[in-house]
Amino acid sequence: MKRVFGVMLVLLLAVSFLAACDGKTPAEFTLSSVTVSPSAPEVGDTVTISATVTNAGEVSGDCAVSLTVDGYTDSESVSALAGGASSSVSFSYDATTADDYTATLSTPDATATKSFTVKEVDGNGDGDGDGAVPTWSVGDYWVMECTYANPGGKVELHTCELTVTVVGEEAVGDEACYMSAGVFEPAATREAADMPLTLNIETADIWTSKANLVYLKMSSAIAELPGLPSTVTWTLTGDYGYPFAEGQTWSGSVRVVAGVLDEITDLEFEILGEETITVPAGTFDCYHLVAYEPTSPGTYVNEYWINTDEVRSVVKEIERSLWKGEEIRELSSYSVS
Repeated sequence: MKRVFGVMLVLLLAVSFLAACDGKTPAEFTLSSVTVSPSAPEVGDTVTISATVTNAGEVSGDCAVSLTVDGYTDSESVSALAGGASSSVSFSYDATTADDYTATLSTPDATATKSFTVKEVDGNGDGDGDGAVPTWSVGDYWVMECTYANPGGKVELHTCELTVTVVGEEAVGDEACYMSAGVFEPAATREAADMPLTLNIETADIWTSKANLVYLKMSSAIAELPGLPSTVTWTLTGDYGYPFAEGQTWSGSVRVVAGVLDEITDLEFEILGEETITVPAGTFDCYHLVAYEPTSPGTYVNEYWINTDEVRSVVKEIERSLWKGEEIRELSSYSVS
């Protein structure tokens, strides 16, 4: 009798289930469109991990979605999700340690993952201004391959190597700067823009703003001007330099003094955007900074590609104003502590 009653109960439950479903496919919860924001988080950021939950069945149902990141767990509930409908879920994860992570999201029916990297706070070039200013230390150095070209000139082509090493700190006016010593090997042979002279530059000291990561002064030793260095000084106004952002602009002037030459040129500066470029030292995400005279906004007298993460300095530079020809410098190796 008990056995017959049990069979009848099972049949009754089955009939009830089929009646409730009305022949429809039971609820089944899938995951898609998993995202991490910000895409390049730094230590101290709150990372938002989001996903889309879809009921692939035909019957409405409830679902628990769980998150696991490096031992951390959390869960969110989705209630009464109709068949064929979707809903979004979001989780927050506090990034406290620089490392590579994988976020795993799960429902009773599916699993999805998303990997992301948390970096140290060092101004990683994401343009949000939240990172600390990239810093330099005495002994940091950058090696640039330099190519000077002036087809049809006295010096049609010249190549050399420039090694720039941080040697200390020294202010330019009221602004604190890193002071770097640059050495050309062999001496850089260039043609003066305003005088019929061929010059050989042996060394170049460079002052870079500590707070804004832009050049403020350069002093070069020229063999043809013994004891009389050539100096280039930038005077900048407005919201200049670091933190860089696409569309950022500022004004300024550059003063060039070399022997009897003393010339000041007004300039405008603009961050055109972020670009990924490849130089001998590798491939880097950079801010593309250009300088132009106010009367010729489409003609760039200088261009710089600046990486604020690994390199913390200029990766590539094009100089069109100091010499008769064009000089291109590209990073070939570097060491920053």
